[in-house]
Amino acid sequence: MAFPLPADPDFRKICVEFWLDDVDDRIELGRFVDAEFSWKEANTIYLSLPAGFGDMSLEDRIYEQRVKLDQTQTS
Repeated sequence: MAFPLPADPDFRKICVEFWLDDVDDRIELGRFVDAEFSWKEANTIYLSLPAGFGDMSLEDRIYEQRVKLDQTQTS
């Protein structure tokens, strides 16, 4: 990100969701390099959450998007 994110974990989770939605949009447009960038941003922000603020459903979604990206790049 071009600017530092607020420390609020809930805000950061919203940002992760935004980037993961963007992955789907980019894949749909055939912009796989951009989709990869969006996934990396989502993953980086998620990993920056403070200890104890993880979210298993968000982790599952990050994993699912990674699989989707890998499958589109090998097709």
